[in-house]
Amino acid sequence: MECVKILTLKHLTHFQHEQIWAARLEAGKVWNQCRDIHLEARRTSQSWPNRTDLQQATKGLYSMHSQSVQMICHTFLQNVDTTRQLRKSGVKIRYPYKTKRTYTLMWPAQAVKVKDNRVILPMGRGRENLVLKLKLPEGAGACKLVFKDGYELHVTYHEEGAQESAGTRKACVDLGEIHQAAVSTDSGQAIVVSGRGIRTLKRQRSKALGEIAQKRSRCKKGSKRYRKLQKARRKMSKRYQQRIRDLRHKGTRKVIDFCIQHQVGSLFV
Repeated sequence: MECVKILTLKHLTHFQHEQIWAARLEAGKVWNQCRDIHLEARRTSQSWPNRTDLQQATKGLYSMHSQSVQMICHTFLQNVDTTRQLRKSGVKIRYPYKTKRTYTLMWPAQAVKVKDNRVILPMGRGRENLVLKLKLPEGAGACKLVFKDGYELHVTYHEEGAQESAGTRKACVDLGEIHQAAVSTDSGQAIVVSGRGIRTLKRQRSKALGEIAQKRSRCKKGSKRYRKLQKARRKMSKRYQQRIRDLRHKGTRKVIDFCIQHQVGSLFV
């Protein structure tokens, strides 16, 4: 089973911050070129570009690792395929059209190297590698560098999946906001996992961030006070985000334990 481990990058140097930012700008340019090529093909009624076309069009043009550029092309085509399927089912949605200033950095498993509790991520020929002091899980593969109120490294790794339930009962789960999950089995057993704790955290987060935004509105953009408030905002937002994620995981765990206890073999969402 493919799993993803999220590692927060807390102690990046100034050089690493600049290195990542420059690469994210280049990644945004790659995405924009893929969008332009696809848009031109639609306008001129030509055949849409495939994976080979996009890889050849972007080859050697950007200050990035070649396989990182290829993964952006693959991600773009996946978005196009998803959009096409949704449009066929009646959903009103546009093909990728927005101009992105930056984009997520990605590396396939074969480009990631681990040595002495250090992760080595190549940044392209002639450029210094991005070296992070992290301990990856066994069987680590592809990596993705994401910005969510701070940089995170999302690492894909393989983990042996849990054994399938031997039970034959069936259950339905209804997901919501007020109640995170409501589960009922065909034998009449039921459980309701409250979502009020998550709603409380979201309200607290909105109120706290609003207070910081009010103080920041009186500052000159780029000033020392402005940057200090911006840093506090990201730190607070990150903290609430982690607490909300923790409550969601705990709610999911309660649902799974309930299904195992009552020998549920099939769960319908």
